[in-house]
Amino acid sequence: MKQESGFRPDAYADDSNGGTWGLLQMNRSVWRGVHPEGADQTPPEGITAPMVHAHYGGIYLKNRLAGIKQLKAAHPGMPFAELDDLTALVIAHNAGESNLMRYPDIPNTTKRYLDNVKPAIDAGGGCSATAGRTIGKLTPPLVIRSGTLNVDVAATGTPVGKITTYATGQCTWWAAARRLQIGKPVDGYMGDGWMWASSARKIGYPTGGGIQLGDVASFAKGYLGASADYGHVAIVEEIKDDGSIVVSESGGGLPYAWLRTLTKEQANNPSITYIH
Repeated sequence: MKQESGFRPDAYADDSNGGTWGLLQMNRSVWRGVHPEGADQTPPEGITAPMVHAHYGGIYLKNRLAGIKQLKAAHPGMPFAELDDLTALVIAHNAGESNLMRYPDIPNTTKRYLDNVKPAIDAGGGCSATAGRTIGKLTPPLVIRSGTLNVDVAATGTPVGKITTYATGQCTWWAAARRLQIGKPVDGYMGDGWMWASSARKIGYPTGGGIQLGDVASFAKGYLGASADYGHVAIVEEIKDDGSIVVSESGGGLPYAWLRTLTKEQANNPSITYIH
């Protein structure tokens, strides 16, 4: 993701195939293969939402790796079949299976790409996260699954089963459940994420001013990967000394939540309204 997008979920690059989006710089056709819903939109639905992109990007890479393993098994005498699976996957992702099969005669751009990511491949993976660690300053804090930024919803005790007016796996579903858990319930009919700001004002919930723990952050359409149609909402779990904030959020139909950190500049952009 660092090589593809610099970890920018809103990254876009124009090309002859109609462009690539998101953390893994996936094009419309590839995204449609794993997330057909809304794939004809521009940008395709969910492709710039970081955790949605990471989830479906993982499915894409898993499927592509399975195909590469089959290709290597079918051509055991060719040089590319001697590559480790991860190196072969990187080449195929960058240049396609046809160029992978020509290894070591691959495009120069792919050679440079491989040189850039090879240190990470050689280093292997690791994670310092511990099982059951907690994050945030709210009561209760969030319990985080080991090795991830995903919330262990059951261990946290968030009453997601009590939320019936917002669809499971949507940002509004999680925001309503988390607010209920921290003793600041919201109305069950506030609309899509971008609508929560105006709905809050109509209902009489305080908005604006400084960011507070437990606030609902209502994102304008398209801001920081928010849906271009529905906007987004998240919950402020922690405010750091440097002004950045940690939010919990869900979306894309995924029945769990995760963490994201917004810089001070991102958090204080007028495209976010805070509901206290």
